[in-house]
Amino acid sequence: MRIVVVGTGTDVGKTHVTVCLLAHARARGFRARGYKPVATGVIGRCEDAEQHARAAGAPYESPSFAYRRPVSPHLAAREQGTPIDLDVVQRRSDELSVGQEVLIVETAGGLFSPLSDRLTNADLATHLAPALVLLVAPDRLGVLHDVGATLDAARARALRVSAVVLSTPDPSDASTGDNASELDRIGRGPVLGVFPRSAAESAASQEITARVWAALALLESTQ
Repeated sequence: MRIVVVGTGTDVGKTHVTVCLLAHARARGFRARGYKPVATGVIGRCEDAEQHARAAGAPYESPSFAYRRPVSPHLAAREQGTPIDLDVVQRRSDELSVGQEVLIVETAGGLFSPLSDRLTNADLATHLAPALVLLVAPDRLGVLHDVGATLDAARARALRVSAVVLSTPDPSDASTGDNASELDRIGRGPVLGVFPRSAAESAASQEITARVWAALALLESTQ
């Protein structure tokens, strides 16, 4: 199963959700890998990719396109003269999938963050043709708009977002704790759960991850 993890923006909890899913897959005995094909702000090894490897108990996988300056991928790629090639990402994803039961691809930034003057993460997700696309958003004021706008834009591009999960922000606000049910109520789900701000191996994180994992498996079986 190939899952692409996308976000409503930057620093919304994509890596935490990815790590939780990889840790749960490993605990259940699945062969799993994580892959972050594009990353910025990388000097040496990529921290997000390091977390993927530790969670999955797998070798470190460097991003196919890693850039030093912590800016939008399209800008970093232009400055370094190394454009992002979706075919390269596709080939590496296929290679990493060999012998694995689960590959989780984590994108950089939001679903419509630019990768070039013409490409976005939505194009990357479409190119990979995953079993599931999981949208991550922060459980804070404004998320009803952000999720709704992202889903509508994805639909306009014929990209199917399979489900939504929220991550607990720091700090929280008056809306935190209510947003998941509200998103479902107004038809912006399904929201599979809200990930707490705790280590991936913690009981709280693994409890919600188990529920999300079961829901994702059910969604994948009905595709």
